[in-house]
Amino acid sequence: MAPLQKRALYSFLIGLIFTIALAVILIIEGGIAAFDTSEILRWMIYAALIGVPLAYLLLIDLSLRKPTELDERDRFIILKANRIQWLAVIFSIVIWVIALTETYHVERQVPVDFLTLIMISILIISTLAQSLGILIGYWKTR
Repeated sequence: MAPLQKRALYSFLIGLIFTIALAVILIIEGGIAAFDTSEILRWMIYAALIGVPLAYLLLIDLSLRKPTELDERDRFIILKANRIQWLAVIFSIVIWVIALTETYHVERQVPVDFLTLIMISILIISTLAQSLGILIGYWKTR
């Protein structure tokens, strides 16, 4: 297993575990409405806003700075993975806009709590999509 592939697998698994844990916590706490009432939940999500990019930096980005560990195949896979990453981000933003617009169309305002939820979901989707793109790229090149 190539070093970049191994890091992408770790990043994907950590991101998946984190996503499931965050969803479970939100469900247990009572959904997005708990964001207003629970200061602990709010700080946990803020920590996630910092932790997700930091984990990505440590697992993927630092390996990209080691030119001796990357060959032409790795660079090609990273380019493809970046396209998958951006498509996933764009589609998730589109889904958020449509869902929130339709849900809060009558009220004509979206609760502020969703701003943080949108941001954390975009960060998670972005890192998961790139890691998955790298893993798929290696799988396809076999």
